[in-house]
Amino acid sequence: MRTHHLKLNQLRFVVALQRRGKLALAAEEMHISQPAASRMLSEIEAAIGHSICTRNAHGVVFNELGTALAARSRRVVNEMERLGRDLTELADGRHGQVRIGAVTTAAIAYVMPASLALRAIAPRVRLQVDVEPSSTLMQRMRAGDYDFVLGRLTPGDDPGLYDVRQIGEEVVQLVVREDHPLSKREAIRFSELSSYEWIMQPPGAPIWTAISNSFHMEGARFPEQVTYTASVLLTLASLSKSDAIAPIAREPVEALRLSPLATRIVPLDTAMPTRVPGLSIIAQQDSSLSPIARKLLDLVEREVVASGARLPGA
Repeated sequence: MRTHHLKLNQLRFVVALQRRGKLALAAEEMHISQPAASRMLSEIEAAIGHSICTRNAHGVVFNELGTALAARSRRVVNEMERLGRDLTELADGRHGQVRIGAVTTAAIAYVMPASLALRAIAPRVRLQVDVEPSSTLMQRMRAGDYDFVLGRLTPGDDPGLYDVRQIGEEVVQLVVREDHPLSKREAIRFSELSSYEWIMQPPGAPIWTAISNSFHMEGARFPEQVTYTASVLLTLASLSKSDAIAPIAREPVEALRLSPLATRIVPLDTAMPTRVPGLSIIAQQDSSLSPIARKLLDLVEREVVASGARLPGA
C-alpha cells in the first residue's frame, strides 16, 4: 500500500467525493472534468491497492477503507490549509480565519464580546462560530473543524489528546411562559414539577443529566411527558403555547428577556439551584493555534476572567 505516493490534491478529491457523493459534483468542486476525476479516483485506488468506494445509480458509496482514508485526508487537508493561513497571518497579523464552536452559555457570555473586540482590531478576519451541544462540537473537533471549543469533553473523548482548561459551570434556569400557573410561586420543589410537560435536551446531554439528578436528589418522579430537542427556537415556540417547562442556561435566558430580543418567558423560583459543571476551553493537544486564533482565545480568556471565573494558571 503506497499511501506516501498520494498527493495533496488527491486527498482533497477524496474529501470532496465523500462529501458530495457523486463523481460529477466532486469534479465540479475540484474544477476538473469528470473524466479527469475518474482518472484521479483510479490513480488513488491503484496507489493504495484497494477500491475505496462503489458506484451505483445514485452516486458513490464509500467502503470501510475509503471512509478511513477520507477521515484522515480531511485532517491532512485541514492542517495544510492552516499552514497556508498561518503564513499569511504571520505576514500581516490582521487577516485570517478562525473557526470555533461553543455551547450557548459560553457563546453569549464569552465568545460574543470577544468576537466584537477581535473585529475591532482585525476587521478582515473571517470568523465562524458554531453554537451546538458539546457532543456535536467534540465530534467536529475530532474531525479537525475547529481551532478551539468552549464546551465539555464527551465520554468517548481521550482527555490526553486535548488541552482542557475549566472555566466554570452553567447555572440552569427552569423557564415558562409569563402567565404559567407556577410563574408567581416561590421556592418550588422538583417534586411539584413531575406532572408538567417538559422540553429539554436529549438524554445524556449535560443539562438533561443535571435535571435528572435534581429530581433524584429530591426523590421526585422524573416527568413522563418530555419533548427532547436541542433547538432553542422550537423550545420557545412550544413554551408560548403550553404549560411546559424548559431548562435553559441562565445566560441565554437573560439575553432572550432583554430588548430588542424580548421574549415573554420567566424563570421559575426553585428551592434548589441546578448547575452543570465542567465548562471548559478545549484545544487539540498537538495543534498550535494560528496567530489570529490565539488572539481570539486571549480575548475569550479575558472575558472569562472579567466574569469572575478563574482560569487554571491565571
